[in-house]
Amino acid sequence: MKTAIQHITETNKEPFENLFNYYLYELSAYSQEDIGAEGTFEMEDISPYYRDERLYPYFITFNDKIVGFILVTSPPYVAKEVDYSVQELFVFPKYRGTNIAKDAVMQIFQLHSGRYEVGMFKSNVKAVKFWTKLISALEIPVFVEDGSTEIQGNAVQTMGMKFTIALYAGVDSA
Repeated sequence: MKTAIQHITETNKEPFENLFNYYLYELSAYSQEDIGAEGTFEMEDISPYYRDERLYPYFITFNDKIVGFILVTSPPYVAKEVDYSVQELFVFPKYRGTNIAKDAVMQIFQLHSGRYEVGMFKSNVKAVKFWTKLISALEIPVFVEDGSTEIQGNAVQTMGMKFTIALYAGVDSA
């Protein structure tokens, strides 16, 4: 049983676009967003993810089946002191708690070492626990800050983590 990441491109974008709406559905528990008139969540234009070389979109696969995605951004889409941000991380509920997300993130860290920022909704306890446990296991310093954002008129509490991934930090063995 093997977890892998596969680059999302213009030619394989359709599954990504379909998955992204399901991801927004799951995220709505924390973002408090409502669906649009067509019964789907209003998506921003996600085509830059597979068109802009400064964005790194990947499917997460397990035994050659798509089980989620991970979206990584780099300048100019990140803060000045940041090289990369894991913008979105999604794994189907069926596959959660199986180390698939961890394995995918570790593969990202192997491909893209540098200064990272990861943001999440504070109310998304599973995401907070996942990232806290992962960074703690890597035994690297992390800066954590609280914030908030407004989505459709709702104030939502956020949490950000900043840390540095270096190849020597054990990413290839964690």
